Amino acid sequence: MKYFATLFDKNYLSRGIVLYNSLKSTEIDFKMHILCLDDYTYNYFTERKNQYQNLELTLIEELERYDTELLGVKSSRKPVEYYFTMSPCWPLYLLTKFNLPHICTLDADIFFYSSPKNIFDYLNEYSIIITPHKFSPELVNLEKYGKFNVSFQIFKNDEIGFICLNKWRKECLSWCEDKLDIENKRFADQLYLDSWPNDFNNKVKILDDNYSGIAPWNINKYNLINNGRGQLVIDGTPLVYYHFQHFKILNQNYATNGFWLYDVKSTNSLKKLYFNYWNEIRKINTELFLIQDETLRLDLKKKIILTIIEDRKVFVKYFNRLFIFNAKLIPKFIRSLIKKIYA
Repeated sequence: MKYFATLFDKNYLSRGIVLYNSLKSTEIDFKMHILCLDDYTYNYFTERKNQYQNLELTLIEELERYDTELLGVKSSRKPVEYYFTMSPCWPLYLLTKFNLPHICTLDADIFFYSSPKNIFDYLNEYSIIITPHKFSPELVNLEKYGKFNVSFQIFKNDEIGFICLNKWRKECLSWCEDKLDIENKRFADQLYLDSWPNDFNNKVKILDDNYSGIAPWNINKYNLINNGRGQLVIDGTPLVYYHFQHFKILNQNYATNGFWLYDVKSTNSLKKLYFNYWNEIRKINTELFLIQDETLRLDLKKKIILTIIEDRKVFVKYFNRLFIFNAKLIPKFIRSLIKKIYA
């Protein structure tokens, strides 16, 4: 049995469901713990117990009652910063309460394409498994935000696992702002991980492979193709999971992707990857009566047109095809005019 944990509210519910379904499709034997950040999410799964038998639900209030120091910083932090602060508190709670042999915490915007079993096999030798950003060569300057990405990490229920989580919890409770603090080498919950390979030496496994932790900031390094048997592969190796960070649905036809931020070279395989993911989310959103995201980092006060202009490259869905619209092709004076109108 493999144990996973994630957290989200109703605004990321469709992603969480798609994550669950993708993991289930790999036929791995698993249990997923979900920290429900609102009653809507908790009630949704509770009312569908038979459909989601691999789930274990925890309300945020339960975690806060258990970890009173976490609750103590809640009022002084922005919602996204408070969620970052939970990153070590949530797995610590699970390992302690359920006495799990291990716990893999992961972001809700991950999609599994093949079984992660081989990753868990590293627990035979290591206590901690972490995911490097694996930045494309042109993006190595972004390592100032952290060499590792807090999107997929595994902690073993042993002395080293607990020492690491308690150290990380103490740091996040002290400071977990959503900004880069160069002087003190801090950025949210992420930059703290840079010290782990030295702190815990040969007990940390860095996932330096070419099939996990694939994301917009490193996809340029890899040749992602469909092997003709319905399987996505990189250099002949099946892709385990892709991290869809920066993918935000604006409406039924437009979505952001972060491609401009990381200068992603779009390919047909990559566009198909996003097209299929978008469709999976759309199916769930239809059930939830949602047509766009209401996520913490997407300012809904802005008009969609302004978001498209500022994001520079966005997806456009037209019938059964996905295109990329580059706002930089619009003359600069027109873009400036649009910004003034919608600002």
